[in-house]
Formats: sequence, structure tokens, C-alpha cells
Amino acid sequence: MIPYRKLFNRHQLAILARARKIARLKGQRVYLVGGTIRDLLLGRPDVDLDLVVEGNGLLLARELARQLGGRLVYHERFLTATIYWAGERVDVVTARQEYYPRPGALPEVEAATLAEDLARRDFSINAMALPLTAREMGELRDPFNGRADLAAGKIRVLHQASFRDDPTRILRGVRLGTRLHFQLAGETRELAREALAAGYLELVSPRRFWQEFILLLKEPRPVAAWEALLALGWRGLPGSGPPDVAAGYRTEKLLRQWQRLGQHPPDASLVYFLTATANLSLAALEEVLEHLNWGRRRRRVINAARVLQQGCCFGPEPGLPPGEMLTGSRPAPEALIFALAQAGWSQLPGWALPGGKGVGHAPAELVPVNPGYSSHPDGPDLS
Repeated sequence: MIPYRKLFNRHQLAILARARKIARLKGQRVYLVGGTIRDLLLGRPDVDLDLVVEGNGLLLARELARQLGGRLVYHERFLTATIYWAGERVDVVTARQEYYPRPGALPEVEAATLAEDLARRDFSINAMALPLTAREMGELRDPFNGRADLAAGKIRVLHQASFRDDPTRILRGVRLGTRLHFQLAGETRELAREALAAGYLELVSPRRFWQEFILLLKEPRPVAAWEALLALGWRGLPGSGPPDVAAGYRTEKLLRQWQRLGQHPPDASLVYFLTATANLSLAALEEVLEHLNWGRRRRRVINAARVLQQGCCFGPEPGLPPGEMLTGSRPAPEALIFALAQAGWSQLPGWALPGGKGVGHAPAELVPVNPGYSSHPDGPDLS
């Protein structure tokens, strides 16, 4: 069996060596856990570091951050900490068990054993652990047969109340399934349907819902995830209903074309956000942006996209070349791609890109009536 450490980069190996030494000095047991183990077994690149500590994980995290010279962020209520160092992120969690006072509520947590920590996790493929001192995967702790589910391409919850306790696990399961091309196991699929029909997802706070939904939009295939959710009975976004799947797939095609033409890469997740929320009222959209705490630059692109969408129509003056309407300052690529997809385009027209590059034709003339919105010529800074 190939030693698993060959799958980490040099910075990650340095982090693990320090964590192992600190744990030994403090008499603590530390494990690689969850998504780290899942991705190691799948041989996926860019493995994240998730550590569980039997004992006081915050003490270990503070010492690890001090020795590395990294930045530490911790949430004492949830016994979790995150360290940022040398471009790496390390999540350190005290082994814990959770209690949910009501469906959709944040959990109450308390320190526990590794076995109890694995039992409170979302899916079997995320409920595996490996001692930090292990040299090979043969020492894997796998109480819920997650390795077998990985081999079968299945996502399975650990108990029947899983989606009732935390309905965002439905979004997480679909997100993971579309990323890995896995399927929800039969009983898990039925439990997800029941939870959605019971309205448990609507009980989650708007901030939590939108934070989880944005993670879904950052996946390579967010529109496929929308379809999977709708097939389970998802009622769509609060205040606007289901996203327009057809517009989503047009967005996907336009993004691929833009990238193939060598243009400055747009923020794809922002374009998908615009598409998903296209039917939200301006007031409701503003509430969402408050929940997400997005900055002014990203908000400017969103506002420009909305105005550009409203200013585009099919053929009020059929003889007018659309390129003549974009001779001034150009819109941000995110805003332009969104508006094109909303207006029915699935191929980039020649006038849409700087320098006149582009392919394809629309089913009818698209005339941007009021296009004067732009950001930096190389694309917006969306920090």
C-alpha cells in the first residue's frame, strides 16, 4: 500500500509534522478526518487538512499557529479552529458530539471521543479517521463503512434524523454528489425527500442557507446540483422559487466559451448567483447581500448586471448591430454573460468580447439599450 503522506505537498507535511510533535508533547491523540480521508482514498489533488483532537483542540491549534507563524481563527462555542499559513488552511476540531434543540437550529456541542465525533457527522464517506502517527491507510478508522460507499459511489447518512437535525446536509449531499459524480443512497434519497416536503430547509436561518448555497455555486457543475435538488422536491430559493435551469445551462456554455477564447476568467460563482437570483426583487436581493456580507465591488457588478438585464431586449430595432451599442465602457464579464444567458444566448456573439472575438449567433437581435456599466478593463476585483 502506498504511504498516504505522498499525497500531501511540502507545506502540508510541515504542518502535520508540527501537529504530531505538539500532540505527543501534550499527550493528545490527533487524527486526520472527514473530507481529508475521503479525498486521500479517492486520490484527488489539493487535499484539505482536517484534524480532530481527542482533548482540547483549541490549545493544540493555538500552539500550532504560534509555531508556524500562521493566523488563527477560532469559534470556542463549537470547539473549532482554523489556521491559515503559507497558502494552506488547517481545520482543527475538538472531538465532539452534538445536540440539536430543534430542526434546522445550530447544534449544542460538548467534548467527546473520536467514536462519538465520527457518529455525529453527515455522511459515511466523511466519517473516517486516520491517526496522525499512521504511516499507511491500513490503520483507518471506518465505523460506518465509508470506504465501501466510496467504492460504490454512494452518499449515505448515518441515521434517520440526519436531515431533520441539519437540513443544510441536503445541499451538502447534492453538492458532494455532483462534484464526485456520486448518487444519494436509496434510503438517504427518501429521507431527503421527506425533509424537504416537511419544510425543514425553510427553518434554517437565511444566513446559513445562503452561505451553504454559495458553496454549491462554487462547484464545477452547480446547475446539475439545482436539477438534483429539484428532483428531490426542493421548492427553490426563498422569495423567487426554483432557478431557471435552462438559463443556467446557457450560462455554463457561455462561461466555457469565454475561457476558451483566452479572456480574463470571470468569477463563475458570481455569474451563477446572478442567474439563480434573477427573479428576486431588488429588496429581497439586498437582504441576501446583507446575509452574505459582500463588499462594494461585487455589489457594483451585481447592480450593473441587473440594469443590463433590464436594458436588453430582442429586436426593437432589427437593423441595429448590437456591437454599436457597446462602443463605450464595457460591462464586467460577469454582468455581460449573465445578461446574454437571460436573453436566450448560448453562444458568445462577436460583438460581446473586446477586440471583436466571439462565435455564434443569437436566435434574434439582442440590443443592449443601456449598457454603460463597467469595471476594470481586465475584469472586476470581486474581493
